[in-house]
This record gives sequence, structure tokens and C-alpha cells, in this order.
Amino acid sequence: MKYKYLILIFSLLFLCCNEATIKQDSEKKNQDSVLFDLVNNDISGITFNNHIEENFKNFFAIFNYVYNGAGVAIGDINNDGLSDIYFVGNEVPNKLYLNKGDFKFEDISTQAKVSAHKGWHNGVVMADVNGDNLQDIYVCRGGYNDTDNNRENLLFINQGDLTFKEEAASYGLNDKGYSIMASFFDYDKDNDLDVYITNRPNKFFMGYQQVLQGKQKEEDLFRDKLYENVNGKFIEVSLNAGIKNNFGYGLGIATTDINSDGNTDIFVSNDYLERDYLYLNQGNKKFKEELTSRFNHIPFYAMGVDVVDFNNDGFEDIIQLEMSPEDYERSKTTMASMNTKLFNDMTTNGFHYQFMHNHLHLNRGNGIFSDISQLSGIAKTDWSWSCLGSDFDNDGYRDLYITNGFKRDVWDKDANAAFNAFMRSPVSRQNTNEQNAQHIISLFKENKIPNYIYKNNGDLTFSKKTNEWGVHQNSFSNGAAVADLDNDGDLDIVVNNINQPAFIYKNNAEKNDNNFLKIKLNGPTQNTTGLGAKVTINYNSKKQFHEFKTVRGYLSSVEPLIHFGLGKNKVIDSIKIVWNDGKTDKIKNVKSNQLLHINYKEATNSIVTQKTATTLFTEKTKKLITPTFVHKENEYNDFKDQILLPHKLSNNGPCITVADINNDGLEDFYVGGASGQTGALYTQNKKGTFKKLNQDPFTLDKEKEDVGAVFFDADGDNDKDLYVVSGGYEFTPNSPLLKDRLYLNDGKGNYTKTNTLPNIYESGSIAVPLDYDADGDLDLFIGGRLVPKNYPSAPKSYILKNENGKFIDVTTTIAPELSTIGMVTSAVWSDIDGDNSNELIVVGEWMPISIFKISNGAFINSTKSYHLESTNGWWNKIVANDYDNDGDMDFIVGNLGLNYKFKASQENPFLVYANDFDHNGTKDIFLAKKYKDREVPIRGLQCTSEQMPTIGKKFKSYSEFAKADIKEIVGDNLKSGNAYQVKEFASVILENNNGKLTLKKLPTEAQFSVINGIIVDDFNKDSIPDILVAGNKFEAEIETTRADASIGLLLLGSKNGVFNPVNYLDSGYCLPVNVKDIQKIDIGNNKKGVLTAINNSTLKLHVVN
Repeated sequence: MKYKYLILIFSLLFLCCNEATIKQDSEKKNQDSVLFDLVNNDISGITFNNHIEENFKNFFAIFNYVYNGAGVAIGDINNDGLSDIYFVGNEVPNKLYLNKGDFKFEDISTQAKVSAHKGWHNGVVMADVNGDNLQDIYVCRGGYNDTDNNRENLLFINQGDLTFKEEAASYGLNDKGYSIMASFFDYDKDNDLDVYITNRPNKFFMGYQQVLQGKQKEEDLFRDKLYENVNGKFIEVSLNAGIKNNFGYGLGIATTDINSDGNTDIFVSNDYLERDYLYLNQGNKKFKEELTSRFNHIPFYAMGVDVVDFNNDGFEDIIQLEMSPEDYERSKTTMASMNTKLFNDMTTNGFHYQFMHNHLHLNRGNGIFSDISQLSGIAKTDWSWSCLGSDFDNDGYRDLYITNGFKRDVWDKDANAAFNAFMRSPVSRQNTNEQNAQHIISLFKENKIPNYIYKNNGDLTFSKKTNEWGVHQNSFSNGAAVADLDNDGDLDIVVNNINQPAFIYKNNAEKNDNNFLKIKLNGPTQNTTGLGAKVTINYNSKKQFHEFKTVRGYLSSVEPLIHFGLGKNKVIDSIKIVWNDGKTDKIKNVKSNQLLHINYKEATNSIVTQKTATTLFTEKTKKLITPTFVHKENEYNDFKDQILLPHKLSNNGPCITVADINNDGLEDFYVGGASGQTGALYTQNKKGTFKKLNQDPFTLDKEKEDVGAVFFDADGDNDKDLYVVSGGYEFTPNSPLLKDRLYLNDGKGNYTKTNTLPNIYESGSIAVPLDYDADGDLDLFIGGRLVPKNYPSAPKSYILKNENGKFIDVTTTIAPELSTIGMVTSAVWSDIDGDNSNELIVVGEWMPISIFKISNGAFINSTKSYHLESTNGWWNKIVANDYDNDGDMDFIVGNLGLNYKFKASQENPFLVYANDFDHNGTKDIFLAKKYKDREVPIRGLQCTSEQMPTIGKKFKSYSEFAKADIKEIVGDNLKSGNAYQVKEFASVILENNNGKLTLKKLPTEAQFSVINGIIVDDFNKDSIPDILVAGNKFEAEIETTRADASIGLLLLGSKNGVFNPVNYLDSGYCLPVNVKDIQKIDIGNNKKGVLTAINNSTLKLHVVN
């Protein structure tokens, strides 16, 4: 019996490895600028300690949530203007502290009758449940083996005399499930409070089949519940309302208007395998679950959640926490490798794409989200619980506080190995349960670390300020809440700790002379605090937005007031309030530094309606293209050939090329197919619609993978012939399926394949027509993309000379260095220095932006002379355009972006070493980075040993591997094969100033993901070039979060050379998919269009309005 239960936790499903580091704040704690002071418990009078006894009854191997901690709620229980604090103890009595002013508190728990020491207590909410203008307290209960009576949730009704009466049963809120947390909100707009409760199954670490079965059973004890308030009695309406098929571990909950339609929605942050839930309120007492259509990926072990507007764009963003360590060595000892089969099974069965790090879901408008946590710098904060987005320094931007800690390092892989050995030993079978529990507990060490606090930099990035702001104390912290405990205008922090007194942090922001505004909403009679109201303030051409909710972070509720930091602004021009039922109010010329009361009874009956804006682009694929083209990827597992590939290379299509193929004055296009799929040729008619032409030559070559294509006049007969580049990773090197194709046009758009190309069998990427020898015909540069099954080896690239329509390989003679330039992805032929002689600019993976000048008929590598030798990146696309209208060509270059696990700089490049180090016939790959004073591998011991079994034999423990550098791991022949580096992952503009090139990063919004396609054109008709970019990279190996944060981005140009990002609600271009190419196309009567090629999906056509 004991053996069976003890083994549960260690049958782990999987954990993700994530190696990106968060930039440490180099500043030392400065006593003169510390933002927070930790108030001494003896002074505050708050001695609450969530103490947990470690024994077999509370054994983490049986009750996995024993160290999850408990919550804290803050509210003014006696309406004296001072916020009071209620702490929850998992197994110790709860405590209520009355605020006496000046950070002194009185413990009134016993007289208030709120200790509630029976059962296992989790989350807590303060809310005026019965509409009497007094804060009540609702406590969620549910331990491992609690009886029904000890599991019933508790509702303490405030009697108005500093005493409470437990009345959950009489209100219908004595839910008997394994409750974690609750949130009160008005979902049906009848101006009373309803409630959503997250419950969990009574088992942990279930497989996806068990979860699927559990969701179908809809068992009352284990599913989440929605209760409607009907005349003061709460009636469970979950299933009828669409809250069904849930079987999760909802550690975080947010009730807020996710999609800005005026209805309060429900977001649940689920632990373990079950994905998160997004229940969108349909406005008719029904909800619809829509998470997967609005989020491209989510956390795996999702914990606390907060929903706030971090970038002041009027749309609230979502922060979710996970458990990825920031420290390299800790990550290598406490995180296991991903299970590829399970990951694929999860995505196939509806569990969505889940990755193990914090997520910052940026709201792109109306509830479309992109995770930008890697770019923002908050992705890794160890085993994290509560997240609170609040403006702690009152500068006008919401900062971020995160609690973390788990009392035992249960994920430590060396400790798990010791556990498994112990459980196999005779001693474990002779011991009592308690003896075994105590021994196993001793194997898993305690490791307290500080909580995290980040300053919002105002540009979607955050700076870690844990030391400088004074919140650096080591702890095991869980629930947390914010409130202005001393009414000085800044937000203080209260933290519930395990086996340690609670933290009370006094905020000293009042010393920095920034201003603030606090708002107390006096709502309708049964929603007295105005939950669900939306407040927008405008001042000095700035705005801030906040939707009022108190349940935030983890197991906790914050003070029921709204707080805005204002920086140096002293007057708010206007405040607009939209109450939960749609009534509105507007107040003008409000002074700062006050508590402003806003009353519902003064609101007007005007209902807010959303205006339909005219966008720059309109999607018209089905109207204009017959039939629509659907790219169908031939699935291939690249990782079976090279286990430690950073990403797949077999999914690089489709490509698009545009030209007038039949000389009718209208542009047509070709879109490439995957292997096994025929590429498609579409011709345009005078009505501006496109029809597919079926042509046999393309069908005969359908087994080849189209990765690049270009129309050009190959034979000098003044029509557009078609060159198609063949590629792919799945083929063998030198396979006939890798040979490119040239199709000649008869002038009417009919194509015939020729044999005028040399026998070259490379996996390519692009073809660029160029007349390098100035003889009047077009020659070709052919970029080699990869060597199949030999990443990251450089393939061969070629210069093909056009001799009367026949193409001759002259690379060795005139461009030997170009031949092995690298893994080419894109190139342009353009005059950089204005000498009427074009240069070839080539980019690629692991390559610098490379420039080749023509000198005496040969291509000379001139990269160093342009000072670009240290621009190595994972470049994907380059286009030329004189965007600043100064008479010379500038270049826009698409890269990996800055929102990815891998980071690089000139000082700390991202590295790769590759060779057949163990001589087994397979090229081994070691991605690496700098950690402190050494180079270390990105991947962990387990997956590295799968690539090279000798490493698993060499390192007997994970800690030993974590302390080794890459040379110690691989051996002295580390640099005997390929060795490349990246120093720049940002997408950039190369600004040309009379032949001198200056690298400038594109705006932050353009760094959210990979850029694969770029168009430069004047889209808004102001005679200034604009930039449209699109991309993403869904092919990352499963331990790396896929790059999927791009929805496409329009950057409007300006006279001063600055490009301004446009929200998709204004641009109309929104494609959160795996875009591989975009091309401009002229349509009909002087219309412009944009073709977007999407891997494994439907080609899109947007028309410019």
C-alpha cells in the first residue's frame, strides 16, 4: 500500500527544458532608493505563519498540493477607511488582522469568529456578498482526504460589529468539491454578485486519457462550478450555462471582459496536463469555451494569473505563472526532458500547445493574444505562484510582483534517482509509512529563493528590481495581495509564506514625488463595490485603463479600490466609467493625489456601442481566388535524423511569386506545393478575380518540395518564365528530388519544362535573377538552404551564367567564397553605393549579412568593408527599398526576433558546435551559450545522452552535468567540425547613407516573432513607404516554445523616418498562423493586394482599401 502511493508523484508526465536567461539587474541594493521596507512583525503585530508539519499525513508524494500554500484577502471590514487583512492557513487557524493605522494591526480572529481551523484551506475572497456595504469573507477548502464536512466552503457574513457568522449553507455556497479558489462577479448584468469556483480532481498526475474521461463524467466534486445569484440565494447553473467538460486544477482565475464585448468572461489557469479555459460570455447567460482560437500556446503547469493593461493601449493583458528556474545549473538539475509522443498526443487531443515558463499574453485587440514573455524578460521566475500587475512606483505603468517557492525540490532529478533506489531497497519495505516518509523528505532539499519584482519600462519590457526595491528576502511564498495600507497613495504588498511569518512590505513611492489617483466605486445595491466596471483615464495625451476586479494572482483578493500611478502629471483631463450593466459616467478635470468616490446612481443610461472602423486591409480570399489554394505539408520527423535540431527544416514552404504571365496587363501568381502536392498557377481576369490553371509540367514534378520561385525572362523572348527551387530536409543528400526546375513560357501563360539547368542537387531556398556580367540577359544566384540530415553544415550556393538560355555553373571560377557562404534564406541584387553596379546581399541562418561586390567579373566578399561581419543571425528575409527617399537603397531584414528562448549579443553570442563526435555516422549538435565564465549546453543531460549515449555514461548525476562546460562534456575535439555563432536576433533596417550602412532595430512590435515575409509599399497613400511584415516559426523542437506571436504587422512610415506600429483592428491584417511568404500583387482597377502563403493552411489574399 505505502509503496503504491509513494510512487505517484515520481511518475512524471514531462517537463519542458527552457534555457533562456533573464537579464539580472546589476544594481546593488541602495538604501537611499529602496522602494519597499519589510515591516518588522513585532511592530506590525502580524505574526501569522502558515506552518505545515511534514509527516506521512502531509506527504508530498501522496498529497501533491501540500506545499501550494494559501491565500490572503484585503478589505476594509469596518468601513473606517483602513484596509484590514485576512490570512488563510492550510492547516493552522486563519487570522483576521484589524488595521489600526501606521502599519500596526490587531489580531481579532477569535472574537470575529473567522479562524475556521478544520479542513485544508486554500483560497480566500473578500466581497460584499449580500449587498449590505460590508465586506464578507469566502474561504475555499479541499485537502487530500478531507471529509465532506471539512471540505465544504465557508462564507463568513460580516455582522457590522467586527464579528462574522458562517452562513455558506444558507446562501447555497457550501460547495463540497475539492475547491481551490472562487471569484465573485456579475455575469448576467442583473447587478448582483454571482460566483465561479474552481474545483479539482482528487487525483494528481493523470494521463490525458484519464483527463478526457474525467471531463466526460462531469462529477460534481471535481468540476468547476458557476453559481447564479437568484434573489440572494446561489443556484448552481454550470452545465446549462456551458461551463462543462472541465476537469482541471484551476490554481488561478480571472473574471473579466477578455474580448471587450461588454460581457464578463471567465479565464481559468490550470495546473498539470489539462489546458486552461477561456469561457466567453455570450450575453444570454451562456458561455462558449474559445481558448485555442485566441491563444497560440499556453503554460503547461499554469498557476497564478492576473489580467491588467501593461502597455496602456486600452486592452488588458494576461500574465500566467509557471515554474521554470532562472538559474542555469538549477534548471539542469530540476527540469526533465519533454516527452515527444505525449506532446503530440496532447495537441492531437485538444490539450493545445503547452510550454513551461511564465506567459505574458499581450492582448492584440478584442481578445486575440500573443505571448511575449521571452521578449519582456519575465519568462523564468522559478516555481511561481502569485502575479500582481500594479504600478508600484506610480510612474504610470504597471509593474509586476511574483511570489515563488516550493518547500522541497521535488523535481530534483538526482534526488528522484535516490528515491527510486530507496524504494527498491529492502529497507523501504521494512519501514513504517512514517519512517519512509521522513527518509524521502530528507532526500529532497529545501531551497529558499527571493520573490521577484519587475519595473515596467514602458516599452513591453521589464527590468528585474528584486534587490534594488528591497523584496529580496528568501522565502516559500504563495498568496499575495496589494493595498494602500497606510493611505499614502502607493501600493503596499502582503505575502502569505509557508513556515515563515507573513511579509508586509511598506511602499515608499511617495518619496519619489510621483502622483496617483485612487478610486472607490460605489456600485448598485447588490454589487456595492462596482465589480466589473471599466475605468479609463486620459491625461497629457496618455491614457490608462483598468477593469475592476479583486480576485487576482493566486488564491487571494486585493483591496477593493482602483489605483493609478500618474508620474509627474497632476491633473487628469477626463475619467470615463462604464459600469458592468453598460451605464456610463464621465468626469473632467480631476486633481491627482486623492481618493475619488464615483457613484453608480449618478451614471447615465447610455449604453456603450463599439464602432466598426474602416481598416486598411480587407481579406477577400474566397471572393477572388477560385479555387482557394490549401498548402498540405508532407509530415516528416526531422528529429529522428538529428535529435538535437533546434527546429524542423522540412516545413519551409510555401513560396509565392508574382508576374504578368500572359501579357494582358494583369498580374498573376504561382504558389508552391509541398512534396506530394502540385504547385498552383493562378491567372487574373479583368474583374480582379483569379482562376487556377492546371498545367501538366507542374504535376509531373509534384514529388519535389517547392521552397522558392521566381518569374523572370530566362530566354530573352519578353515573357515571364518560371524558376522553382527544390528543397527539404527529408530527402537524402544529392537526391534527384532536390534538382531545381525551369519552366519556359510560350507567351500565353503555358509552361514547358526545360533541361537547360546544370545537374545540381542541393536543398535550396531562393533564386535571384541578376545580370552580373552586364551582357543583357539574366543570370541567377541560387541560394543553398541546408544539407539534408547534416545540420548546420553549409550547403553549396551557385552562380548560374545565362548563355543563350542555357545556364552554366560558374561558381568555382567567379564566386568561390559564395559557394559555401552558409545556410542561405534570402538575397537581393541592389546598388548599395550608387556606382551603377549592383551588389549581391545574402542572408541566412548562422550567417552575417553578407555583401558581394562585382570586381573584374568576380564576386568579392566585401562584408567587412561594410562593417557587417558581426551581424550573424538567423536571418530569413531581406528586401531593398529607399524607405527614407534619400536616393539610395536601404534594406529591411527579417530575423528570429527577440521573443524566443535563445538570446544573443556581441558580448554573449548564441553558439552551435556540430560534428560526428561519437563516430556513429550521425552529425551531433550542441547548441550553447555563455553562463558566467563558461560555455554551457542549451539542452539537458537526458536529451544530450539520447544524441550521444557516451555522455550519459560519463556523467553519473545531473548536478555533475550542470557544473560542466561544453568542452568538458563533448571533449577536446569540440571545435573539429562546424562552429557558428549568432550575435543578433533582432529584425532590422540597414539604413544606407551614401554607401555607409547603419543597423537599426525595427520597433519592438516587429520583434515579437520570426519575420519571413516583408513588403515595402505606400499602403495609406501618404507618399511615404510603409512596411508590412509577417512570419512565425511553428517548427521549434518541443522543449523550445514555438515562435507564434506574430499576427502580421503594418508599420506606417513617417517623414522623420520612424515606423509606427498599427493595431490589427485598424490595419485589418491579422494572421496568427505559420506564414512563410508574403507578396504584393496589383488587382483589377488600381487596387493593391497582399498574398500570404501559410504552411499547411489556406493561402490568403487581402485587398488594400
